[in-house]
Amino acid sequence: MSTRKFSRVFFNVEATIRSAERRFQGVVENLSMTGMFLVTGERLAEGEEVEISIVLTGSLPEIKINFSGKVARIVENGMAFVFDKIDLDSYMHLKNIVAYNIDDSDKVMEEICHSIDEKLAQEK
Repeated sequence: MSTRKFSRVFFNVEATIRSAERRFQGVVENLSMTGMFLVTGERLAEGEEVEISIVLTGSLPEIKINFSGKVARIVENGMAFVFDKIDLDSYMHLKNIVAYNIDDSDKVMEEICHSIDEKLAQEK
């Protein structure tokens, strides 16, 4: 049984990763409201903090989505990242990407609301 709380969507776009000492690119394989998997031959340490940028082409001006996050998992063909911080504009673009690609925007909103409720309960 999966422990994922957010739906993942396949999303084939290039992303740039910046760590304290390196910068490289890879291809996003899947994306959720809380993380993504990047196909790349590069390797960082698990837990290493990164800045992630995804540029969506095909619109003028181009849409840039920025995240702060950490390396969550490393496998043979790439790395999984979990998002820690995201600005409001990037969050809205991400929500729209996930909702559009999952064909169920209500489900995406339910997942987001449930996550917010859980975080608020943990803070009490």
